Amino acid sequence: MLALTQGRGADLVLETVGPETFGRSVNAVAYGGTLFVIGFVSGTRGDVDLLPIIVKALNVRGNNTGSVADLRDVTRAVAASGIKPVIDRTFSLDETAQAYTRLAGGGQHFGKITIAH
Repeated sequence: MLALTQGRGADLVLETVGPETFGRSVNAVAYGGTLFVIGFVSGTRGDVDLLPIIVKALNVRGNNTGSVADLRDVTRAVAASGIKPVIDRTFSLDETAQAYTRLAGGGQHFGKITIAH
């Protein structure tokens, strides 16, 4: 992420994996940015180095999945703003097992893994 932002970091980073990638996500956030924690595929407990969070004045937010209405609202907002997610790889429905294997591989992917039919 730092290379993509010329070393600045991203204003918003979505952490979907948990302890296994939390430190990388903290490093990827820009000074004063937000780390939005929405997943815990690798578990719910881990060591956290607080110093980078404090030094960078990060806003670390947790979130549950929300309601269907919330999903509709965010879908509209993403479409209206032109946000394009980073897609690592798209698998077919028949390749679902491979998609989960890649996800569970820990650090093999950058961006979303999608399954399309």
